[in-house]
Amino acid sequence: MKQHLVYICFCLIFGNLGFGQDAAPDAYQDSLQLVIDSAKSIEDKKEAYFLLGEYLVQRDPDKAELIAKDLEANYIKNDSNEIRRNNYIFAASHRWHGDYKTALDYYNTIYDYSKRQNDSSDIAKSAHFIGTISMFLGNNVASQNMLLEAAKIYDNIGSAKQKARINKTLASFYLNVDQLEKGKEQYLKALDQFEKLKDSAGLASVNANLGMVYTDLGDYEKAEYHLMKQKEYNVVFPTLREMGFHHDFLGLLRQEQNRLDEAYDEHLKALRIRENLSSTYNLCESKIHMGEILIKLNRYNEAISHLEDVFSFEEHESLYQELRAYDLLSQAYERKGNYKEALTNFKAYKRINDSIYSNESIEIIAEKDARYNQQKKDAEIAILNKEKELSDAKLSRSRAIMLISLIGLILLAVAAIVLLQFNKKIKKKNATITKALKDRELLLHETHHRVKNNLQMVSSLLNLQSKYVEDKDVYEVLQKGRNRVQSMALLHKNLYVGEDLTKVDIQDYFEGLVKSILNSYNKSEDDVIFNIDANNLKMDVESVIPIGLIVNELVTNSLKHGFPKDWSGKPSIDVKMEESDSDYTLKIKDNGIGIDDDLKQADNKTSFGQRLIKSLSQKLKASINIANHNGTEVSIVMPK
Repeated sequence: MKQHLVYICFCLIFGNLGFGQDAAPDAYQDSLQLVIDSAKSIEDKKEAYFLLGEYLVQRDPDKAELIAKDLEANYIKNDSNEIRRNNYIFAASHRWHGDYKTALDYYNTIYDYSKRQNDSSDIAKSAHFIGTISMFLGNNVASQNMLLEAAKIYDNIGSAKQKARINKTLASFYLNVDQLEKGKEQYLKALDQFEKLKDSAGLASVNANLGMVYTDLGDYEKAEYHLMKQKEYNVVFPTLREMGFHHDFLGLLRQEQNRLDEAYDEHLKALRIRENLSSTYNLCESKIHMGEILIKLNRYNEAISHLEDVFSFEEHESLYQELRAYDLLSQAYERKGNYKEALTNFKAYKRINDSIYSNESIEIIAEKDARYNQQKKDAEIAILNKEKELSDAKLSRSRAIMLISLIGLILLAVAAIVLLQFNKKIKKKNATITKALKDRELLLHETHHRVKNNLQMVSSLLNLQSKYVEDKDVYEVLQKGRNRVQSMALLHKNLYVGEDLTKVDIQDYFEGLVKSILNSYNKSEDDVIFNIDANNLKMDVESVIPIGLIVNELVTNSLKHGFPKDWSGKPSIDVKMEESDSDYTLKIKDNGIGIDDDLKQADNKTSFGQRLIKSLSQKLKASINIANHNGTEVSIVMPK
């Protein structure tokens, strides 16, 4: 990943989207200045000013910006198209200074205006700029959105040069997300396009990038070939800026070849050139590469000095440059033995790396790239089909039928656009709803978890308190209270560990409740046989709370009163719950001594447990039936 940013940088430097002319620089500039000085018409003078500003943006950005300010103050009134044209000059002058944030603001203004005007040509042009600069600043998702939008427009209405340039920029994007082979294929495609166009600047740029690709792939012979081809093409458009890139790229190749002294010389040449140029971004690239080679040469203090300089430029604030600088600083301090500073810089590197290469952004990039490729294939297939239809129509149908077919296709396209927009809105709403549901589910999980913990705390406090009570009746009351609280805690535990946050699995709940009661009476499943059958019932939490308390009381009564010490036999308790069309039926049966008839008829005020059962049954609007059938059997019928 350490070298990929130089590919991006090179995309803009060689006039990727700039304003070049075929005439010799001095002659063309002089001819425009002559028009400006001698023009009698304001319109002629203004047009010459525009052309001069567009010509100078990459040769003399300061002068180009002054021309744009003069146009803005004295020549442009309320013409929005002229304002947009002038904003291109402002944006380019800031871009060539390395002030990418300000340039991006201008390009976004141009893009928004072009969108409102539905101007496809300028939408693609400004989107191309925004996508490229977004790569500098480390926003891969925004970059991909804009580049693919530009590519789709150029696929339909773009010139051969525009298609070649967007392919070159997309190649840089793929390299930026570590897709070397895909980037290489895209550059080779762009190289073929520029050769057909005989575009020297484009050929120089692509050859430089291919040199870096083959350097990363370890094919140094091909890398050397393409970098030397770049140098040949630079003769056609020779500037210090291009030579800076040539020396910098050659230095990276020499590093990989372990020719470190030669690499240092090449990087130093690039640095000396860039120290006298306007772009702070390119200067930072040289600082990073100098830091890298100086670390390899064990000159750690010099490396640290260059790398720390990267953070002193606020014009562009590239996350990629900061990422690489932190990574190299971590290495330099580690080799110096300053592990504290090494760790600090590594943490900063990790934080930025995680923000750039998050799983979410990688997935979004892959999805959109696949969608664009599929749309491109579909478009090619659609074009072939339309060509066949037109050919058949010419042979077999009249002009009237052809006209009707054309109208039908237009209507179909309009309908498709309407359906596509409708589908996008639905997907956006579905995504919002899905997120809201996930947030609600998380909140319910957390709520049930906290309620369970709080009830568990109350249960533990009651249990702790009972250890300090000597009165057996009071001890029994505390233990019963603890069991009642525990029954509710188990309910909320089942809810937050289960998949359904609103329904309780009765079978699982009864099993957990019975185990809790046995533990409270120091009994095990070997002491008492429990048969639990809930028929896979699921009920809402409001209904299950009173049912759980009732089961707790009845099972506790069976354990306490149903099996006295002189009773012989194996204790057994059945807990069963059934469902019919209109009712739920809960049955608790033991094989103990049964319940006294007098006790069945007794006033419920004498027993808190019985009063609790009666109160909970009334809440459920349930009927209770108690009978002796080889033990005590309690049947409770609850309407749905």
